[in-house]
Amino acid sequence: MMLFPDVLLNSPLFGIGLTVILYVISEIIIDRFSLNIIPPFVIACPLVIAVIVLAPGVEYKQYEAGAEFINFLLGPATIALALPLYKNRELIMAKAGAIAGGVTLATLSAIIVVYFCGKAMGTSEQVLLSLIPKSITTPIAIDVSKTIGGIPALTTAAVIFTGMLGATFNHKLLRLLGIKNHLAAGLAIGASSHGLGTSVCANVSPVQLAIGGVAIALTGISTSILAPILLPILKSIW
Repeated sequence: MMLFPDVLLNSPLFGIGLTVILYVISEIIIDRFSLNIIPPFVIACPLVIAVIVLAPGVEYKQYEAGAEFINFLLGPATIALALPLYKNRELIMAKAGAIAGGVTLATLSAIIVVYFCGKAMGTSEQVLLSLIPKSITTPIAIDVSKTIGGIPALTTAAVIFTGMLGATFNHKLLRLLGIKNHLAAGLAIGASSHGLGTSVCANVSPVQLAIGGVAIALTGISTSILAPILLPILKSIW
């Protein structure tokens, strides 16, 4: 028995409507059970997958037709980060050295930790290479994954998972560690969990959002440069 009519399934409105409805349901669940630690999309994403997998007659390509429009909106949303960047340009210029140093250290740490943790856990080389770019934005991560011999689809999944973890736990971890400086917080979040994690900064501080936006761009650039250079060195060690 079909859960949705064919007319709806073959319309882009299916993907758009399903996403919006499940997101609203996720917000209601969070409010009802006081689950403020969890962003709505952490619940909404599994719900979307469950509908696609379990609902009779529903296929991913039908959902994708409308979801592409929502995905398109990621571009304007990312460009919107330019506004807090412009408003905080003097701070960014004044702290350019600290930002560059922090991004470089974050990039090196991410690559080295992922590599050695993966090796210690017996991860295959191709899977390991796919996880190396997990902390940078998806388009750059896919290109880096292709360059170093990873699996782009697996890299995309790792990037999304990293962003969801960052959006959920970044600020809580920073509070636990007593880090209150907005520049340091924005730098750490942007360098570790790209746009998905940085989006949460919009509700905390415009400085965090601005620095996070800078960190996203610089981390993508530094990872694309350092990953191919570091990997041969790391492979010679283990």
